[in-house]
Amino acid sequence: AIPLPQVKALLGPYLVFLSSTVNGYEGTGRSLSLKLIKDLRASAGGGGAIGGRIFREITLEDPIRYSSGDHVEKWLNGLLCLDSTNIKTIISACPHPSKCELYYVNRDTLFSYHKVSEEFLQRMMSLYVASHYKNSPNDLILMSDAPAHHLFVLIPPIDENTKTLPEVLCVLQVALEGEISKELLNSSLAHGKRPAGDLIPWNISMQFQDDNFPTLSGARIVRIATHPDFSRAGYGTRALELLQAYYEGKMRSIDENTKPPAPISTVVLEGGVDLLHTEELRPRKHLPALLNKLSERPPENLQWIGVSYGITLPLYGFWKKNNFLPVYIRLTELSVTGEHTCVMLKAIAPSDESEKTYNSDWLLQFYDDFTQRFVYLLGFDFRKFNCKDVISILSKQQVDMSLDGKANKTFFGKRKGEVLTKPEMDKIFSVYDLKRLESYTKNMLDYHAIVDLLPQIGRLYFVESLSQSIPLSLAQCCILVGLGLQYKTVDSVAADLEIQANQVLALFNKSLRKVVRYLLDLEEAAEDQLLPHKVETIEMKPTEKTLDEDLEDIDEQAKQKLFAEKQANLLGSLELPRYAIQGSKEDWEEAALQLKRNQVPNIISVKRKLSEKEDEEVGGVGESGGGGKFQKKKKRSSKKK
Repeated sequence: AIPLPQVKALLGPYLVFLSSTVNGYEGTGRSLSLKLIKDLRASAGGGGAIGGRIFREITLEDPIRYSSGDHVEKWLNGLLCLDSTNIKTIISACPHPSKCELYYVNRDTLFSYHKVSEEFLQRMMSLYVASHYKNSPNDLILMSDAPAHHLFVLIPPIDENTKTLPEVLCVLQVALEGEISKELLNSSLAHGKRPAGDLIPWNISMQFQDDNFPTLSGARIVRIATHPDFSRAGYGTRALELLQAYYEGKMRSIDENTKPPAPISTVVLEGGVDLLHTEELRPRKHLPALLNKLSERPPENLQWIGVSYGITLPLYGFWKKNNFLPVYIRLTELSVTGEHTCVMLKAIAPSDESEKTYNSDWLLQFYDDFTQRFVYLLGFDFRKFNCKDVISILSKQQVDMSLDGKANKTFFGKRKGEVLTKPEMDKIFSVYDLKRLESYTKNMLDYHAIVDLLPQIGRLYFVESLSQSIPLSLAQCCILVGLGLQYKTVDSVAADLEIQANQVLALFNKSLRKVVRYLLDLEEAAEDQLLPHKVETIEMKPTEKTLDEDLEDIDEQAKQKLFAEKQANLLGSLELPRYAIQGSKEDWEEAALQLKRNQVPNIISVKRKLSEKEDEEVGGVGESGGGGKFQKKKKRSSKKK
């Protein structure tokens, strides 16, 4: 078959015939009908015209290899499920996804060639053909005989009184992978060879050079197919939720006699003979139930669920909505579809609580390393990605605690990144770079003058933690990715966003204003720290009194001080020491003895000591109190003479 990218390149302004088979014993190649024809129908808008041209479809119903109604062809189509393009329309009402249940399909009963089992198998294969572009009879071999493969179906609530087969809303096919010994892993990596199987463990070990992840056990979702009449109705999401709950052990039965499933590599009979090579193909009379409840079968102990698919925006949105994280995108395209292979993982809690994993944060570490590498590869083969697809891949979610833990905050780059510092900024941008950016934000320079700085700004925003300091709209993020990381032109980015080129430049200028403002504030803060600052800190407290009360207290204190000064001056002018009681303790004791001797009642006298002033007035110190008086009288008498 011609690869789909080449078919798209052959479409031109001329008459084009497209021819493809839908089903056959070679397989069902529906890449043309599911991918290209679907886009042509959508672009035609139902009117049959594409850009002024006519689009017509012609279906060939007459057989070419066999005659009409050939019995051999009918038998072959029924045996290999080749005629599964006609999907049976579900007549019953569409139940709510929460009411639907996931069942485990017993493959022995499914491939027993029983009439009921064949009808159920045809319904499952019809969903495969309708949902996947590539199907072949080899898929039946994997479904029936691959030991590591398991089948699950999502069906609506079953009425016990009904006698018809339940409708299949969604089909899940998983393959158990992992549990690779380190000896085999190191030997294979040393010789550059990879054994068949275990798609995700081998890819992850080679991309991250990690020898611990392949030792974990996981389940790869090989296919998930939903009934086309109920697409985007939530049935695929419901099936994934129940599958995860099953492997996490949340649907265990309380019956202690339930036996765990046998290991996929040791399915043997009682005599030790390999069952896979000794089984006799014969009709069976006593068949187990076709559908088993998940509680009836103990799950395997797994640490992750993964998926590998050709990445498109709708498919990536579906898996990311179900909390799957990308860890690997192939750099080269698939030759058939022109898409890049994407591997996404989701960590699950082990069903056995005693089981230990080597690192609880291993998936986030893989995811962060992948996004960093993906940013640096955007300038290569990923340059053809749409800007919106790139933003969807790079965007990360975390719970915003400021919003009561109910909202997720979208960010880019590191989860706990440090704030950009002035020395780091100087290593990336020179003084002239900042001047050019500032002049461009003021419409003083053309866009081409700062194109060389866009890769540095883009890597700071999408690899480091600049996005947590500068919030940008999704449109501005798309423009920064397209111009700075994918090296696209303004017209190419405008085509991706379906807007005009002048709108792209206007939004880009607004985003750069925020970036430049942040860088200039960072530079000003660094310069401000170099200036001298006063260390003294004044603690401001409210006054205990009002201004009027404070003035009244000051006035009262002034009055008291003035009154005290007046009293001191008044007492000082009275010469109180002159009237103070004289005599020591010995003098008073001697006077008390004289009182007893003379028997004079209540009269005690002691000698008085004159002060220096009185001594000068008297002219000398007498030997007794009476002598002093005598001298004073004598002086007065001398004046009279």
